[in-house]
Amino acid sequence: VRTGDAGEGVITLVDDSFVKVHSNSQIVMNTIISPLEKKNSVLVFFGRVWSKISKKAMHRKIFEVQTPTAVCGVRGTDFETGAYEDGTTLVQVNTGEVSLDNETHQKTLYKDQGAQLSYEVREIRVEPGYQPDWEQSDARGRENLFADGEKYGGYVHAEIYARRDRLKAMVERAKVLSQKKQDLAAAEKAAREAGESAAQDALLTEIEDINQALGTLNKRIAFAGGRLECQFGLFSHYGDLAKHPELSKRFNGREFILKELDNIEMIQAEFNAMIEEGMKMSMEDMDDMMEEMRQKMKDYKNGQKKDLFDEL
Repeated sequence: VRTGDAGEGVITLVDDSFVKVHSNSQIVMNTIISPLEKKNSVLVFFGRVWSKISKKAMHRKIFEVQTPTAVCGVRGTDFETGAYEDGTTLVQVNTGEVSLDNETHQKTLYKDQGAQLSYEVREIRVEPGYQPDWEQSDARGRENLFADGEKYGGYVHAEIYARRDRLKAMVERAKVLSQKKQDLAAAEKAAREAGESAAQDALLTEIEDINQALGTLNKRIAFAGGRLECQFGLFSHYGDLAKHPELSKRFNGREFILKELDNIEMIQAEFNAMIEEGMKMSMEDMDDMMEEMRQKMKDYKNGQKKDLFDEL
């Protein structure tokens, strides 16, 4: 969803929660969600949103708002989030509680509290009676970006490269675990055929441990994907501003943005492939597989000799 100078929009969820998107904003509903987590997640590349979460939703799914510099996890019902072009994030809680996390610090904000953080200000300082000036913050974000696009673009650029490397490491770890699981499955089959029940049970326990580790990785990869998507969205917006026939004239540092834009787009394509690979095996499927394995073990021990892994 993207709104212009005089535009706004409302996203209504099936649980009667809604997200109001103010003018000059761009958001997407996060689709990189682990099957292990019941979650609605909104990614705000830039702009301002007001989120009102229904009581029904609180018992069913986690709701969060992510910006390039923060993750707001909802434990309450009503809060506003602003994400501006210099990377500043503002959060104001009207009712309930919001967990504010920038992966360095974490604080809980309560009714009438708020906080501000950015690429430069990592420490979360909770302010009581918080009343942000949203329009002034929006204008200041544009002013800061246009005064030094290389500086603020550099922050986003560095985040993208660092997060890409961490995501690569997680996907590689998932590959190693998946291969190990296949090797253990072959060993379990051999132990079963040899009638070595103790060895077979031990191997099944190892396989289950690996599935649990893969489930944890699945959630971490999904989280990393959402965080990277926010950075891509903001840098892409910088590219649009750098190419704008009028705005680009006031954009100091636009050359840096344009020079790096193609590289960032290539990393985004690589990222999409990594996410698809890293999340292709859901933990729900793993749990089903383990349950079926246990049942087939019972069948085998009862004399119904079926080849577990061939059937799977």
